[in-house]
Amino acid sequence: MGGKSFRFEILNDPKAFSVLEAGWESLCKKLTNYITVFASHTWYQNWWKYYSGDAKLHLFTMWQGDKLVGIAPLIRKKYSFHGLPVRAVGFIQNNESLHNDFIVMPQIRTLFLQKLIQSLFEQASQWDVLYFRNISPLSDNYKPLVDLLEAEGRTWAQKVTPYDTPYLIPSGNWQDYFAGRSRRTRKTLNNIRNKVQKAGKVSIKCIRTWDEFLSCKDDLFEVAQQSWTENIGGSLASGTNRDFYESLAYKAAAKGWLSVWALYLDNRMIAFEFHLRAFGREHAIRGHYHTGFASLSPGTYLEMKILEHIFQEHERI
Repeated sequence: MGGKSFRFEILNDPKAFSVLEAGWESLCKKLTNYITVFASHTWYQNWWKYYSGDAKLHLFTMWQGDKLVGIAPLIRKKYSFHGLPVRAVGFIQNNESLHNDFIVMPQIRTLFLQKLIQSLFEQASQWDVLYFRNISPLSDNYKPLVDLLEAEGRTWAQKVTPYDTPYLIPSGNWQDYFAGRSRRTRKTLNNIRNKVQKAGKVSIKCIRTWDEFLSCKDDLFEVAQQSWTENIGGSLASGTNRDFYESLAYKAAAKGWLSVWALYLDNRMIAFEFHLRAFGREHAIRGHYHTGFASLSPGTYLEMKILEHIFQEHERI
């Protein structure tokens, strides 16, 4: 990227989210093929509002003239590692964040990461651990980051977590994909389908607008409250999660990103998945089923029907 020289700035005031909104969204539009919805200004601003707690904002930004060309969305926060308290610098994230990454134009990736690492180690007295959780080894930023850390002689490690998420690139049609599963898998899924369809009148609804979300909001939260995750405080309806997801649904619907799939049996919602569809990807963020219908495996049935639909329209995702 020729032209004006680069400058770097660290922003610690949460008001920066408002100041950066236009530039952040413009940068994400340019990086559509490289990023996910978890890199969006919408996601991070909403996350900060509900989950930031005592974390300190640490937005490392790169500018070319007045254009924002790179963002490291970081926080400084105290964590417990193996029972030991540590001061960490890491991505703005928690278990709701399926992917984390740096948001940077490809042409200046190496320079951006060099300056970021330099800046972090110049402030090493303020932290004990760098915690870049959930950055995928498939990310274009991953190898340059690792190379820089190794060049600095820094010890690093990648840890697989239960939140590492698989993905599917739809190709062909649903019938061929299903036929390619193992015989045991096909038999199991067919049994689940037959069992659900014999239980009563089955219907599936995809909620895309805010009005549609409001019309079934109480049903969604009821299913979440009756799920097994509610018992461990991890459902979509638990504590702060409810406010976070309701706000996220409102903002996502306004951008055309909302995609909530609900399964009904005899006009009663018994399972749902909360998705966001943006930047050419559809992310299944949360899924719940009513434990009173667990014997029907409603979550598995719903996921099967969602995949079938995605195969039918994968060219538009």
